Amino acid sequence: MISFVASRDGAALDRVAEAVETSIDPAVRGSLLRFAELVSTWGRKTDLVKASSAAQLVEVLFLDAFVVARFVHCGRLIDVGAGAGAPTLPLLLLRPDLQATLLEPRRRRVAFLRTAVGTLGLRARAQVREGRLEASPDAALRGFDVALSRATFAPDDWLERGARLADRVVVLLAKGEPPSVPGWIPKRDERYVVPSSRAPRRALCYHPG
Repeated sequence: MISFVASRDGAALDRVAEAVETSIDPAVRGSLLRFAELVSTWGRKTDLVKASSAAQLVEVLFLDAFVVARFVHCGRLIDVGAGAGAPTLPLLLLRPDLQATLLEPRRRRVAFLRTAVGTLGLRARAQVREGRLEASPDAALRGFDVALSRATFAPDDWLERGARLADRVVVLLAKGEPPSVPGWIPKRDERYVVPSSRAPRRALCYHPG
């Protein structure tokens, strides 16, 4: 795991924001950099993310969040398989009107997420739950405004599962065609590229319709 130092590597964050035409408030920028440093520190003890450079780390942590922040705001979000907290913790920093539940089965990552929530001053807006998403989620895992998951389920599987949890479902695609579930249509389709590799990505937001 690479060592990320805000004073040295902060320009990498700015380049990712510029790549997707996002401006960052200076106070938010500081919090995003603290998150990157925290991931880097914990990454030397436990497997959080795979990145071989500061540029790759900020892409993994922030690129999707910058794009999703364009259309996800206000209300309650659930992130299933939250992992290292990206894109949801950066999204909370970008969108102060958003609350989130982060569901994660791996205990070390749960410990990291709880540390990150406290370090970033997000305890009032973020809840970390240890566990997996069952086929029939309990009442505490339903009734959200937005459901999001990254690299945990196949896109079609995720759209079906997310539709049981929330009024809107965000699907993040690295390749392949968008999923299709009867009764759900994509009302936002944001296309962008990973700056370091130029690999295409898409963020879709599905609504009932």
